[in-house]
Amino acid sequence: MLRPNPIPVLRAVLASFAFVWGVEASGQTATSAGGAYEGAGEFTRVTDEMSWGLLLHTQGAGLSFARGVYKDGTHVRMWVADLAYLRNPKEEKTSNPVYDDGAAYVYGKVNAFHALRLLTGTQHLHSEKIRKDAVRFSTLFLWGLSLGIEKPIYLEIGYPDIPYTSILVERYDPNRHFSDDIFGQASWANGLNELAFIPGVHAGYSFEFEYGNQREIMRSLNIGVDADVFLRKPEILAEKFDQNSRFFLTLHAKLQVGRRWTR
Repeated sequence: MLRPNPIPVLRAVLASFAFVWGVEASGQTATSAGGAYEGAGEFTRVTDEMSWGLLLHTQGAGLSFARGVYKDGTHVRMWVADLAYLRNPKEEKTSNPVYDDGAAYVYGKVNAFHALRLLTGTQHLHSEKIRKDAVRFSTLFLWGLSLGIEKPIYLEIGYPDIPYTSILVERYDPNRHFSDDIFGQASWANGLNELAFIPGVHAGYSFEFEYGNQREIMRSLNIGVDADVFLRKPEILAEKFDQNSRFFLTLHAKLQVGRRWTR
């Protein structure tokens, strides 16, 4: 059996790297109007971009939106809005052992906690997507406000004792409601009129890899670290179950899609 010769493949890879670095060194990707893409022997300049996507992190999940304006060929001014759900690491779901039709809940959890981040910063392009099948690599530093949002937890409480004769929806009180009293989690909509807000700040650093064969359509993977600090501790778990913290340090992955255009 003939074995494939790896030398031509290696030569092609080295030639591709030489081409990309040669273009960067000659300044062809740095333009005053914005990022540039090769096509039919000429460069198409872009000035704006917009993307949105799914945020997955080590203490929950969320949604993300980003808007960018090119300052030059290697720097993009960014505005980002994230809505992130943040868990306490000690959370564990359980359910009523007698009634299997009750929704699972977290015993001791008094509030669901979200962070609305309003951020700005700079994206630095290190390797532009010169060819359609290339990957663009960049780094981002973002900072701004992080508004914490507490939403009370409501549970379905059974009365008087097992077997229950009635079930009522009540705001969870760890001093009155015990595991034998809880039928299950109530609807998420309960407590929306009782939100509490906690101001805070955010800083984050990430690596972004954009891929895909279409110039106007953006598809990217963003991986990084986030730090949120709030003025007071959000009460996620009741204090007798765990000590809450006003500092959150998380690792994230964002899957984003969007578009890029020229004004």
